[in-house]
Amino acid sequence: MDITAGRTALVLVDIQNDFLTDGGKYFVMIEELMKANNVNANLETLLQTAKDHGYPVFMSPHYFFPHDHKGKTRLSPMEDLALHGGVVHRHSPLHTDDVPGGGADVPERFKKYMEDENTTVVSRHVTYAPTNDLALLLRRQKIETVIMAGPVANLCLEDHMRNLIRDGFETIMVRDAVAAAANEEGAGYDAAMINWRFMANAVWNTDETVSRMIAAAKTPAAV
Repeated sequence: MDITAGRTALVLVDIQNDFLTDGGKYFVMIEELMKANNVNANLETLLQTAKDHGYPVFMSPHYFFPHDHKGKTRLSPMEDLALHGGVVHRHSPLHTDDVPGGGADVPERFKKYMEDENTTVVSRHVTYAPTNDLALLLRRQKIETVIMAGPVANLCLEDHMRNLIRDGFETIMVRDAVAAAANEEGAGYDAAMINWRFMANAVWNTDETVSRMIAAAKTPAAV
């Protein structure tokens, strides 16, 4: 699997306080693996590399609004837990007063990489899939290959991967820039790694990903 600068983007999912910071409402379920994989440091390394070498960055956030509590159908177990546990809750889809510093906000350590014209924060996704404009906005920049990472490997991140594969993108998953919860059946991280090895075009660690990004940036694709 090769990557081509000018046709490759870094796609991050759920880069938000509730998933990535101490005390976050979802972080408590993935804390051990977040620290074992050094996820935040690896995410920052990927972001720094993208900025240094001209790779566009896309982030797909997860939000819950008050109207989400009015649904009449049953939710999946983890979505139900997140919704009723207040994970990435926002008071209004029209106002952002409650976002700064809250669970739905981007962690401070990442904001300096993401508040620029080369970062696209797409509309929210619901359930786990990219039920938003991610694929459209990738296409508008002529992106063909995505490097993917985020804290919920086996749910939101994997569902984004599956949908982007269906939409014709090549996918590269960064195995140590992710985490996942576990239940009595086993570890969500292991489930993700098994599926990714079957489905993704490549599964690399951060060091290999960065090395390949830097090498590819020396020979960018023709526009």
